[in-house]
Amino acid sequence: MLRSLFWLCLSTLLTIAGFAGALPAAATVMEKQGLSAGAIGVITSLVYAGVLCMAPFQPRLARRFGAVPAYQMGKILSACGFAGLVFAQSWWIWSLATLFIGLGAGLTWPVTDSLVASFAPEDKKGAWMGLFQTGMGAAFTLGPFIAAALRPDAMFVVAAITSVASSLPLIGRRAEIKRDSSGDKEGLWEVLRMAPELPVLAFIGGFFENGTHTAVTLSALALSWTGAGAISLAGVIGAGAFVVQYPIGRLADGRGAGRIIVITLWIMIASCLLLPMGREAPSLLWLIAFVWGAAGGCLYTLAMTGMAQRFSGSQVLTATTLMVMSYTVGGISGPAVAGYAVEWSPLLGPMTLFVVASLLGLRRSVAEKRSSEPDPERSSSC
Repeated sequence: MLRSLFWLCLSTLLTIAGFAGALPAAATVMEKQGLSAGAIGVITSLVYAGVLCMAPFQPRLARRFGAVPAYQMGKILSACGFAGLVFAQSWWIWSLATLFIGLGAGLTWPVTDSLVASFAPEDKKGAWMGLFQTGMGAAFTLGPFIAAALRPDAMFVVAAITSVASSLPLIGRRAEIKRDSSGDKEGLWEVLRMAPELPVLAFIGGFFENGTHTAVTLSALALSWTGAGAISLAGVIGAGAFVVQYPIGRLADGRGAGRIIVITLWIMIASCLLLPMGREAPSLLWLIAFVWGAAGGCLYTLAMTGMAQRFSGSQVLTATTLMVMSYTVGGISGPAVAGYAVEWSPLLGPMTLFVVASLLGLRRSVAEKRSSEPDPERSSSC
């Protein structure tokens, strides 16, 4: 069973690397074909639309056909999307191809996360989730470098072949989540009622991870940084997220994900309050970018760890889907809102935006923590 999980995780990481390289390559080809920047942005965002469309059906498909077959369906959909990029010559073919890539990701992403959460030992769920998210960060970093070394059409072919070939070792393997007594509470709404704070944190994690990239890049350009310097700041965010995933997961195993989430949000608030000083001390932005990457990147890992510690059996499938959908919505909205915040004020805008988002997450986490604590008056009366 663990060997099947290993091959499934490796297959996902290889597909993610292809995805991370194919989308930037597709953007360059669309630009050469005369599509506007706005049109390119809308077309590439259809990947996230595909995730949101398919993810709600993932638990039902996994229970009906099995987790691995549902996963392989997703890999085939993504491969069709990558192959479509090779032949795309008009906006509707680009749109259909990117949508298929997202539909495939809407199956493979939740299945992988749910299996990692399900099969991780009880005392190592944070470490396992952190290790897998570290691999995801490495794959997202590697993809663009692969694309830079290949022609765009070659990148699309490599992504399509990798998506299919990497799933071949899974043929005949099983890695299923057993159904349990929670079977009558497997719907998205039931799971949301049981842990309302976790999807909120997943949303904030997606909002931070994607929004901070936009914010620091645009803020640096507004402060007259060079283009290379602004892009490097975004790279520091990625480095911060990559470095902390596994250590923060292990820490959550010992101290509890909820407590670490609260500390992380306070760190995020403190770093945001330093942002206005970046005008007089530009070097401070490097530190802020690293902290933003570390704090924002680990929020999703901590939320997933909390989910893995809270749910078991077949409920994990639904809970993971809810987390993925929440993160995706945050990832879509983050860059857009951050762009308007920087337009209002290059430093005060992002500071206000991310402080407010952190306070909302903090309020939700603290309220949930208090509600989960036993009432001393009720305990004493008993």
